[in-house]
Amino acid sequence: MANAPAPTDAAHDDNDIPPAMDYAAHNATYNGFMKLVKWSIIILGITVVALYFFIIGQQPVVGAVLLLLIPVGAIAVMVMGSRRS
Repeated sequence: MANAPAPTDAAHDDNDIPPAMDYAAHNATYNGFMKLVKWSIIILGITVVALYFFIIGQQPVVGAVLLLLIPVGAIAVMVMGSRRS
């Protein structure tokens, strides 16, 4: 078996260097992820409170209102957010 020639410095040119990082896209992705986490925690909190009223509190009407608050609130946030842009 023949040995492959060792790479020389001439084999490494400027095309091997990766492009600079797109910090604007990185920050936008991070901010979007943080918004997703924030709203997920809020929705999970509302769900836990609603389940408490359903199961422990014996108040199914309050639990149902809280559960209906989640999709209504999501639609309201989307509508209000589109007006700001």
